[in-house]
Amino acid sequence: MAGKKRRRKRSPIPIILLLALAVLIAYAVVKVYPSLSESAADADLQSYFGISDGEAAIVVNDEIIDAKGILQDDTIYLDYDTVREYLNDRFLWDESSGQMLLTLPSGTESWKDGDGTLLVKDGTPYISASCVKENSDIDMDIFSDPDRVVARTKWDNIPTEVLTEDSDVRLTDGKKGEILTHVKKGDTVVLTQNADNWCCVATNDGFIGYVKKDVLKSGDELTHTSDPRFSFEKISVDGPICMGWQYTEQDSGLSAFGDLTNNTGVNIISPTWFTVNDNKGTVSSLAAKDYVDQAHNSGIMVWGCFQDVYDNDGISAASYLQTESVRQHIIDQLIQAASDTGMNGINLDIETITEEATPYYLQFIRELCEAAHKKNLVVSVDNYTSTYTQYLNRKEQAETADYLVIMGYDEHTTSSGEAGSVASISFVEQGITDLLNEGVDASRVINGIPFYSRGWTQNAGEDSPTCEVLAMGDQKAWADSHGITVSWDANLCQNTGKATVNDTTYSIWEEDAQSIESKMQLVEKYQLAGVAAWRLGLETADVWNIINQYLKN
Repeated sequence: MAGKKRRRKRSPIPIILLLALAVLIAYAVVKVYPSLSESAADADLQSYFGISDGEAAIVVNDEIIDAKGILQDDTIYLDYDTVREYLNDRFLWDESSGQMLLTLPSGTESWKDGDGTLLVKDGTPYISASCVKENSDIDMDIFSDPDRVVARTKWDNIPTEVLTEDSDVRLTDGKKGEILTHVKKGDTVVLTQNADNWCCVATNDGFIGYVKKDVLKSGDELTHTSDPRFSFEKISVDGPICMGWQYTEQDSGLSAFGDLTNNTGVNIISPTWFTVNDNKGTVSSLAAKDYVDQAHNSGIMVWGCFQDVYDNDGISAASYLQTESVRQHIIDQLIQAASDTGMNGINLDIETITEEATPYYLQFIRELCEAAHKKNLVVSVDNYTSTYTQYLNRKEQAETADYLVIMGYDEHTTSSGEAGSVASISFVEQGITDLLNEGVDASRVINGIPFYSRGWTQNAGEDSPTCEVLAMGDQKAWADSHGITVSWDANLCQNTGKATVNDTTYSIWEEDAQSIESKMQLVEKYQLAGVAAWRLGLETADVWNIINQYLKN
């Protein structure tokens, strides 16, 4: 009889291993897998943009700014200050007439409260976003859900990327970031921050968030095509400009015209004919047709100079330029004077502009240019160097005016508290380069030079010196009378000297043919439009050979 087979006992180890594996898999499902998976949660977009009901976000140049728009009757409105600061500073609120103004080459547009474009709320003017978009040379779009305005005013050196596949844009870097929006293959985004794994990008519809780096490839640089509706046409003078101001007080200056312009090479003369008598814009005029006819017979153009150099008798540019009707009254009078006399242009020499008055000043320049260009009149604008007047926005002046004159003088005056040069070469060059660095075209810049200097007297024990203005021809006699021997200072590019007599120090920094040549070398170096001299009659004859040498075509 055969014996029974003995059953082999199974080892418990495989079962334990299987159980352990099952536990690990369960753990992975519960703990590990969620950390590897992508979040599908959407971000709260109102919270993201920082807006509440009735508000609209504003995104400018890939940044969500603090200011918010307001929503009324399904229209987004942007407050005036925000529009000027970020989008278009040519809009001007004229409080006296309750109008929003915008001057374009075609004329001045205006809007009033309640017309669907302008909204005045609690004293604050708001402009509809659609109006800003339609009347600004920027890229701008308006979106809903949530309400937002997305604008771009800068395009240079902006890196872009193209999506190689559909992707989510997330609030934070990593797969767990909440989803802001979706982008499609072929969409272009702006790269705002590069990184190894997740890059920060800005979408065309105003979201700034993160996408995986491996879905991006380099795109083209951003470009912008300017709209010709917003570009003022310029009037140009043929050849280099050699301009001189003629200071006039009692008459048109006709009697002195010949003496001032004979054998000088001046091709433009600017007599100081126009001033404002009151804050209502009443213009005092010395303009005369006989003067213009004589200039034209001599081959010289006339740019009548409108001056406001000092605040006096309560008359202030800050006051009379604030009101549209007053600005228009001044412009009408200047244009009429040009029509009556046949003069070729208008030179603005308004030197009392404060920072607060600058928007009205710029608007005045726009309005004047719009009217003057219709009559083929050149508009030039005089400017101090930018050391203390950067707020004057010379770049915007140059957008409308035909020429800017940079007054390369009055480096030191009695208010300086110390003796010094009227126009050292470094001061003059800094004024030119500052203007060019602001974006003004060199071909539209005229370098202003002085035909005068100052003789300085510093008495012992007194904090500040006094000075007197000296014509070029009077400098040597003044220096000799005070025992001063001058010598050339190569750093200043001027003949200078000083002497002390009985505890009183006298000093001078001369303007002469040698110093003028150094300044003319800057005109040549920077390829400027030409030169303007303040003022005719103060120079010595030898400066003209130097000036004309550098202004040859």
